[in-house]
Amino acid sequence: QSNKEHQQTIDQLTQSNNQLTQSNNHLTQSNKEHQQTIDQLTQSNNQLTINSQSNNQLTQTIDQLIQSNKEQQQTINQPTQPNFYEKMILLIVVIIFIHAIIKFITNNNDLTQSNKDPTQSNNQLTQSNKEQQQIIDQLTQSNN
Repeated sequence: QSNKEHQQTIDQLTQSNNQLTQSNNHLTQSNKEHQQTIDQLTQSNNQLTINSQSNNQLTQTIDQLIQSNKEQQQTINQPTQPNFYEKMILLIVVIIFIHAIIKFITNNNDLTQSNKDPTQSNNQLTQSNKEQQQIIDQLTQSNN
């Protein structure tokens, strides 16, 4: 009788041990899955940190570009006063331009005058030609 009771106790303890082992295996598996989830979340968090740093750098770059743009706009908006050398160069260019216009007008007048001379000469030749034609006509008539 005592031996049977001991055997039952052993069987119960063995069964309990088996259940504990099985439970331990489930917990170990669950622990592994949780660890994988933690690793994935850590990796995702690291990526978000990198993205945040990149975003901060882009924000700084944008701020620098905005500041540079403002400075350039201020430079553009400032009225520019020509310096002494620019004024002198402009004056020389204007004088050369006026001189060229005067020279053009003078040359044009000379050309006009030289054009009148051949016209007068042409008119004289035409008149002389008419007179010679009259003489020819008179001689022809007298010859007839």
